[in-house]
Amino acid sequence: MINVNLRETIEKLHRRRTPSIDLVRKASHGLHRQKGRLGIFPASFNPPTKAHVALIREAMKRFKLDEVLVLLDLQAMDKRMIGASFEDRLKMLKALFKWHSRISIGVSNRGLFLEKIRPLKKLFPSRTAFVFIVGFDTILRVLDKKYYKNRKRSLDRLFESCEFLVANRGNHEREAFEKFFVHPGNGRYKRKVGFFTLPKGFSSISSSLVREKLGESKSVRNLIPSPVLRFIQEKGVYTRRYP
Repeated sequence: MINVNLRETIEKLHRRRTPSIDLVRKASHGLHRQKGRLGIFPASFNPPTKAHVALIREAMKRFKLDEVLVLLDLQAMDKRMIGASFEDRLKMLKALFKWHSRISIGVSNRGLFLEKIRPLKKLFPSRTAFVFIVGFDTILRVLDKKYYKNRKRSLDRLFESCEFLVANRGNHEREAFEKFFVHPGNGRYKRKVGFFTLPKGFSSISSSLVREKLGESKSVRNLIPSPVLRFIQEKGVYTRRYP
């Protein structure tokens, strides 16, 4: 277990000019040898939901991941800062995964996936296979040319270093996924991208839906895990103002 001051970790990462990832929790039974499969699940977790948990569980089971790094992005792409503070999001993640021996928790100061690779290589064994776990909306952004000066060169570098596992966020996304990788410039990367479907009922759950219901004082018991719900109720998260 890594003992860190969460606020201090976040402030240091914000100030750091180079792409960096800091661990705030290390899996007790994750990668302990020179090679293995590491799932990396970057998101804003505002708050963590049952869909997040289902996605991790399905990815680990179907794709034989030895460990999953749950990664809080301080600079999530195309998202402004709303809702819970980063410190509270990390506290919710730590409460949620307290007893999961194969899950680590980290913080990243970069949103682009390509900028996460070098810090990941510093943290994990040299022969680790990196596997990013994302939703369908995220893989669309990963391949979007607007994020790169030279799209092909950047994506070639990215897919040489990792794979992607894409979970559905709706009922018809398998077909959309197949069509997306038929487009010119996308097909060359399809062999490094897998698709999987979440169990029924989870794909429609989102953090924004949870925040909306909390704002309307409606129950969210069916949307978020009990440790997250307890934290929100005890700390007044999403009902108080943040600086």
